[in-house]
Amino acid sequence: MDRIGEVLRAADGRFWLLVALCVALVYTIQAVEAAVDGYWPHQRRPARAAPGARAVGGAWSWVALLLLPGLLLAVLNLAILVWRELPHGQLHLLGGLFVGVPWLIFVLVSTDTFGLRRYAGQVGPPGPAALMGMLIVGDALLLIALLDILPTLDAVREALPVDGVGG
Repeated sequence: MDRIGEVLRAADGRFWLLVALCVALVYTIQAVEAAVDGYWPHQRRPARAAPGARAVGGAWSWVALLLLPGLLLAVLNLAILVWRELPHGQLHLLGGLFVGVPWLIFVLVSTDTFGLRRYAGQVGPPGPAALMGMLIVGDALLLIALLDILPTLDAVREALPVDGVGG
């Protein structure tokens, strides 16, 4: 038990950021499901919505589709940085920014925090389109950053504490 407390005290801020990102990823999966399918599918009535509102609903599905890979790439990047004790680079910061801002907007709109869902409906398709553009750039930056720091398979095998797998 003392060993666990010692490890938690010694962990740097990036470890706690990794834990927070994992929690955010789980929460986002639930928010994406609620935004795309709705909590109660029988209550969705897209035929009664205005044509602009229907287009925005479809665009938010695409934002959700691009958001999940970005968050997963952020978690993978940060996990490797923490594991190998590497410094972060500009690609990590920019990619995190380009994924983090749309994530925050998506979560606030999909949970209707501060009444933003009505505002997002008034913005129309350009709002989700801008978020999709940011997510495409962020996903690409995080993928490039991941490929830059990706360890070899032998390094991963040596790090594993399992008999017969690691060194």
